[in-house]
Amino acid sequence: ALLAGSGAGVADAVSVQRGLRARVAAVPQQEATTRPHLPPTQYFGEITVGTPPQAFRMVFDTSSGTVVLPSSKCEDKACMSHRRFLPEKSSTAMQIGWADEPTKPLKDQDDRDTKSLSLLGADVSGEYMRDSVCVGGAASRVCGVVDLVALTEESEDPFDSLPFDGVLGLSPSSPDAKEFNFLGALAQGGSPNAKRIFSVYLSPDGRGELTFGGFHQERAASDLVWAPLTNNASWRISLEDVSVGGEKANICGKAGCEAVVDTGSSMIYTSSGMLWALLNKLQIDDSCEKKSPTLGFVVAGHEFALDMDDYVERDDDGCRVLLGSTASAEKSPALVLGYPFLRKFFAVFDGEANRIGLAPASHTAKPGATPVVSVPLVGVRP
Repeated sequence: ALLAGSGAGVADAVSVQRGLRARVAAVPQQEATTRPHLPPTQYFGEITVGTPPQAFRMVFDTSSGTVVLPSSKCEDKACMSHRRFLPEKSSTAMQIGWADEPTKPLKDQDDRDTKSLSLLGADVSGEYMRDSVCVGGAASRVCGVVDLVALTEESEDPFDSLPFDGVLGLSPSSPDAKEFNFLGALAQGGSPNAKRIFSVYLSPDGRGELTFGGFHQERAASDLVWAPLTNNASWRISLEDVSVGGEKANICGKAGCEAVVDTGSSMIYTSSGMLWALLNKLQIDDSCEKKSPTLGFVVAGHEFALDMDDYVERDDDGCRVLLGSTASAEKSPALVLGYPFLRKFFAVFDGEANRIGLAPASHTAKPGATPVVSVPLVGVRP
C-alpha cells in the first residue's frame, strides 16, 4: 500500500535482499519505462478531476481509501514537477473545511482543518476539497463526486522523481467519511458502469488494464475462484494456508490466515516470523542459482502458486527475493499479495457481493466486447 493510515494498508515494510539492496520505486518522468528484463515496481493510469477536466497520472491502491494529489497551493519542488490540481480552474470544485462535514462548503473566514498522512514512507499534508473525479476515455467513462486531499506540502525525496502525480484509493471504505470513498461515489453516479466492481490485469510487457463496472472474462485462463471478504471494509480474504512445492506449509494454523490483495504493493509482505519460516522452506541461496520450489496461497480450496521466477528477480547486479516483512501492527493482515501475485493472477474486486475473484491470467486472449470502462496501466521502475 502507498498510504499509511488510510484504509487497510501497511505502514512500513522491509524487503528481504539477496545479493543486492532494495531499490526505491522512484523513476524520473522522462524515464517512465520498464527495463526489459525486470518487472515494474509501480503501475499508474490516468484520471481527470474537475470541470473542465484536469488530467492526472495516478497509482490505483486497493489498500487505501482516499484520493490524494498535489494542489496549486503547493510550491515545493516535488509538486512543481508534477501536474497540480487547480481548483480555481474548475467550476465544480468545492473547498471543504472539515472531514466530519464533508459536503459543507468552506466560507472565506471559516477555519479549516488539514490532513496529514504518510505517503511512500514520507509525511505529506493537504486540504480537503470536493469535485468530480472521472476514469476512462472519451468513448466510455464513469464519474463520481468525491472528497479528496489536495496536497500543500510534499518532500523532494521521494516525490520529485516519481512518474505519477498522486494516489487514488480503491478500498471499499475510507477513514474519514464515506464521501471520501471513490467506489462509493461511482455507485451514486447512476450510469450502467457505476457498479462497485473493478478488475486488475497486469501483462508480461510491463503494462496492464484496470476496468470499472465489470471485467473481461477473457483475461482469465480458467473460471474465477470467488473468495468472500473477511470484512466489508477492506479487500481481505481468508487463506487456508501457504504452500511450498505444492505442499501445505502449516504456517497459518487451524484458523487460517488473512490476506489483502493489494494493487499498491510491489512485493508480497507477511509477518517477520512467517517470512523467515517461508525462506527456510524455500531454501534460496545467495546467488539464486538453485531452483527453488513453488510458493502458493490456498484460497477456497484452490492453490494459486508462483514459480521461482515470479517471486525472484535477477539482473547483472544480483538477485532479489520479492518478499518482505510488514511492520508490526495489531490490525495488519497476515499477508499482502502485491504485484508478484497480480502479475500471474487476474483479480476481480466485487464490492456488490463483497468478494474477490481470482484466476490464472490469460496473456494471449483479446478482451471481448463487454461494456466496461477501461483504464490502461503503465508499469515503471528505476
